[in-house]
Amino acid sequence: MFLFMLAGLPRVGRGRLKLEIDDKLTTAMVRETKGGKVTASGLVKLDAPDIAEDGSIVPITIESELPGVESIWVFVEKNPSPLAARFDLEKSLDAFVSLRIKMNESCKVIAMVKSEGGYFSASKQVTVVTGGCG
Repeated sequence: MFLFMLAGLPRVGRGRLKLEIDDKLTTAMVRETKGGKVTASGLVKLDAPDIAEDGSIVPITIESELPGVESIWVFVEKNPSPLAARFDLEKSLDAFVSLRIKMNESCKVIAMVKSEGGYFSASKQVTVVTGGCG
């Protein structure tokens, strides 16, 4: 009887977990862009360490050469809440932010910029030695 009951339960494997992480990230990005298309761009620069010794204080810098930058977002792929930061800028300001973020585990960090031409992004894989969100 016990085995029969277990057979009816959904299995959560690595594929499903990856799908749920991607869904959280995708949902957060779609919510912020209101469904707009995000294009990778060399005009968005994300500086982050290859290896972060402590996930609770990962330094990153984002800058863009795109004209008329209105907003900058930071997403951390595997954090419980992927949106780590959002900055709304005056168009007259330089598109530059520097901050420290928390990372739950090794994953991709994504910088997204909204400018006059749409949404643009850059990403970098960061390896975390000690987690920061747990």
